[in-house]
Amino acid sequence: MTTLRLLLLDDNPDDRALALRELHRQFGHVDATEVNDRAGFESALEAAGFDVVVTDYQMQWTTGMEVLERVKTRWPRLPVIMFTATATQEIAVEAMKAGLDDYVLKSPRHYVRLPVAVRACLDHNQIRLRAVRSETRLQALLDHARMGVFRLSTDGVLLDANRALRTMLALDATAALDTASHPLLDAARELASGLDSRGDTAEREVVVPACAGSDDAYYTLRVVRVAVDGDDAIDGLVDDTSSLRRADLALHALNRDLEHRVESRTQALREANESLEAFAYSVSHDLREPVRTLQGYARALQEDFASGRLDDALQFVRRIDDIAARVDGMVGDLLEYSLLSLVALPPDSVDLDVAVDEACGHLAYDPAFRTARLLRHGAPWPAVHAHPGTLVQVLVNLLSNAAKFVAPGVAPEITVNVRQVHDRVRVSVGDNGIGIAAKDQPRIFEVFQRLHGQERYPGTGIGLALVHKAVERMGGHVEVESEPGEGACFTLDLPAVGSVT
Repeated sequence: MTTLRLLLLDDNPDDRALALRELHRQFGHVDATEVNDRAGFESALEAAGFDVVVTDYQMQWTTGMEVLERVKTRWPRLPVIMFTATATQEIAVEAMKAGLDDYVLKSPRHYVRLPVAVRACLDHNQIRLRAVRSETRLQALLDHARMGVFRLSTDGVLLDANRALRTMLALDATAALDTASHPLLDAARELASGLDSRGDTAEREVVVPACAGSDDAYYTLRVVRVAVDGDDAIDGLVDDTSSLRRADLALHALNRDLEHRVESRTQALREANESLEAFAYSVSHDLREPVRTLQGYARALQEDFASGRLDDALQFVRRIDDIAARVDGMVGDLLEYSLLSLVALPPDSVDLDVAVDEACGHLAYDPAFRTARLLRHGAPWPAVHAHPGTLVQVLVNLLSNAAKFVAPGVAPEITVNVRQVHDRVRVSVGDNGIGIAAKDQPRIFEVFQRLHGQERYPGTGIGLALVHKAVERMGGHVEVESEPGEGACFTLDLPAVGSVT
């Protein structure tokens, strides 16, 4: 039995497991290279010998569109299948235009379609490879009264031309063709020189510079090498597209002006809509993903129990329990995030020493935080004008992240520094963790935005979004300074006591 050589890209280990399960059932022998980060993808691109690529669309480190582009650049004829539940129909169409071979929805009832799609792509690729070797680039030229039609000898002599072409060349009915000279003919001869075999075609837009009293003229020139009475010749069509080009340029100018005026009047609304859409998309994707995985494991359990295969049952049940707990945490954090927009947060004078102590108390049973060394600088600390409970929750999230996101084997070290600048208090929480790349910093405060896989750094992806929203509700703002491998420092800018009346 032939081995299926598969490149599988998905940062969800459960989706990879379920996909491979169906492929193993249909193909038997599957040599799968599983990729869940950029380093693995770059390594796979240097490899060779894959039969098919199966990729998710939305991954923490890239998108299916980037994968498609990179794979098709590296291996133009390698089939690529997008197996996802997040992309829209418009994205699917765009991906197909970019060379995607198939698109399969990621849901329990569609897992069985993945092997069918893989088989179809493999068969189609074989047919396509045979067709590429045999087909010729033959393009039939349409003869139209308003189009210029001509024939050149292989050495570039104009043999025949219809009335439309004579008009384009400014030749009268009696003018000799073999001595005609014009930029259109020069372009045709240049294109013809690159046609080596019968059926070879070429196309170019030709711009004829303006002369006195006229504008630039635009033409679309198409040529094909053909056989005529046993010899080769060049047939061509010329379409005058000047009016279309001018209309297109005018339309683009009008659209740019209209878009500028509309955008200047609707900027605030568009930003609000984009924010709402991003939030809705994140909620839909990140909440449906674990539910879909639960369905997949439940279906797998049903099938295994029905067939008497119980080897993986306990493992599946444990995974279901873990995923359910994660969903419960996500829903709880999401509810807390949503309530920040609804509930009143009456401010009060908050002693930062007391707030940090209370936050540490909440983290007393956090294994990572219990191993951390906490340093405080800037004493005595000034009081801030904030909602006490909300500020404590903000500090809990920042301290928890500082203790969690460290490299393996590194003891967490957290520094809390406070200083007052005029009527503002800046509270900084620094760590010795893995850091955050500059390109990722703008999105870490968005809901469900995770930079690392669930397997290495578990969490709901809502903590920093809660921090951002809570600090803004309390009249402040939050910023981050970080470099990969050099830790991160989150700074809260809050009103000082007495600065708000």
